[in-house]
Amino acid sequence: MLAETNLTIATFPRDDAAFAAFVRATMAALAPVDRTNPAVVQKALRRWHTRAIVRPRDEIAGFGMVTWYVYRDGQAGVRTEDDWWQRDDVAVAILGEDEVFVDGDDEACRLVGRPSGGLRGVPWRQLIPAEARDDDAGWLFTGLQEVPFVHSVFDAPLPDGGRRVIEYRTNWDPEQRVYVCRWRGLAVIDDTQVVALTGQVPENLPG
Repeated sequence: MLAETNLTIATFPRDDAAFAAFVRATMAALAPVDRTNPAVVQKALRRWHTRAIVRPRDEIAGFGMVTWYVYRDGQAGVRTEDDWWQRDDVAVAILGEDEVFVDGDDEACRLVGRPSGGLRGVPWRQLIPAEARDDDAGWLFTGLQEVPFVHSVFDAPLPDGGRRVIEYRTNWDPEQRVYVCRWRGLAVIDDTQVVALTGQVPENLPG
């Protein structure tokens, strides 16, 4: 639950602390009048999460309380495979302390539409939608070295203009001083869906 003045916000999935932090940071960056407009908040959230949905609960049902449900993936959702990151064939990418990838295996490169070895030397911001690359991502990296792991999703732009939703589980390796990122693909959103959901034309497609 997030408290925004007289507004209560419930984020889903409930165990995604990174998404909750993102919602909190996004709303803090909006003008006060925009924070009260679900459509404006939803559009701002979709800069990072293409399928995000903001649904206000009926005030009568909430006994006069103002409550919004914010769904990262368009619905509450339930993970059906809790230990996927422990598999031997999981995609692995290594992110340096400077937020530039040190390496990534073939599967990690494939998931983000890059050739084998194509993650080495790439800043992590290149793997998120172009319209979000200038956003303050302090909500993501602040404290990441102090927690066991961060578990959430990101939308990676693909060469054809679509996006792949990638679930990640990232932990800090204090000995190597790198972030170990384990990934799996959840869904592919084609370019027409991207435009419909976000109103943004992918940067690699003609306007």
